Amino acid sequence: MNSKTFKKIVVGLLFLYFIYCIYYLIVNRQLYQRDFEMQYYSAQVFSGGGNPYDFETLKSVQTHTLGYWYAYPPATLWFYRLFTLTDYNTAYSIFLLLKVGMIIGLVLLWRMKFVAKQAGEGFYFFCLLAFNSAIFLDMRAGNINMFEQLMLWLGFYFFLERRFLPFCCFILLGACFKLTPIVFLGLLLLADEKRKYFYFFGSCVVFLSYLLIQYAAWPEMFCAFLTGAKDVLVERGLYSPSTAGLIQEVFEMLAQTTGISVPEGFQRGLFYVIAGVIILVSLRAYFVLKSLKTEDKEKMILFLACIVYALIHPRLKDYACVLLIIPSYFIINRMGYLKAYPFLFFLAIVSAANVTLPGLRTIYIFMWTYYPLVLAYFMWSLYLYEIYAPRKRTSEAYLEKTI
Repeated sequence: MNSKTFKKIVVGLLFLYFIYCIYYLIVNRQLYQRDFEMQYYSAQVFSGGGNPYDFETLKSVQTHTLGYWYAYPPATLWFYRLFTLTDYNTAYSIFLLLKVGMIIGLVLLWRMKFVAKQAGEGFYFFCLLAFNSAIFLDMRAGNINMFEQLMLWLGFYFFLERRFLPFCCFILLGACFKLTPIVFLGLLLLADEKRKYFYFFGSCVVFLSYLLIQYAAWPEMFCAFLTGAKDVLVERGLYSPSTAGLIQEVFEMLAQTTGISVPEGFQRGLFYVIAGVIILVSLRAYFVLKSLKTEDKEKMILFLACIVYALIHPRLKDYACVLLIIPSYFIINRMGYLKAYPFLFFLAIVSAANVTLPGLRTIYIFMWTYYPLVLAYFMWSLYLYEIYAPRKRTSEAYLEKTI
């Protein structure tokens, strides 16, 4: 058996396992895609003239009582109304299969347009397993995240191709539900394009109009949407390993152990300081990178922006780490010249859940709960190292010549 045949067999087995994951979610439909369940019944309430942002109203029609309500702008309910044309079980399968199609399309887009040079044998394994299997977490949650990701990455592709009108269109589509991806329009300000301000401000006007039209059409529901969005802006823990959530948990742990309670305003201010430092350091790295003759410079800028977005997002859900898969895969492949010692050292010190050393159990609980966030910070540091290292090596080489 030659190597090509072996690789095909491995990829085929991985695809069969992916099919099994889909089958598993369909068979256990009563346990999974709870986000879609809430959105399905929200659309049902909306089509009947009710308010899906009212928790009591939504609770009365759901199969399972979920602790949250519809969290997207009112206009997006028309998308979910399409699924209410059939019963919930059928809609569940249709939505899941749509997500599967998006995942396949997204992975192929990644491979062909973003990491064609680096896509080795382990690419598909990395996509499935990276960031605590973020792709499967997305399938399991039934969130709209995969649609958002597909729109964003199509936009990123056109950005790299310097086709800024379709870039703006796809970013606007990607921001229709959760709004925050609109910040990626800021990439236009980093582009060497004469009409970048026209595209940027034009897109901002379109997005603002999208919101204002909804306020005019459904003022009560739109205000309820804003209130609900504010209430769930910061989540924390295993399902939302954000920087803001980590700060809250650290101070909560300190309050439990020391009895000293730190005001929420201070915690919020600390998050703003950390976010500001991340942005400033990353901007400096951008200007350094722009001055270097580095291969795939534009991709590195784009991928760095994705990681910064994740680090400063106040509500980074576990499935949203799909955004970090390709930036991480890309930088890991560029870091092949690093020695394996740090990685082996890390493997040596990682302990099981039953930590016996006094005082370390809490640290390990935090580490694994916020593992995707820790990994995102690690990838961010790799980008900074990759950007700054060439300048350092050039300076050292110059000094050697002059001595």
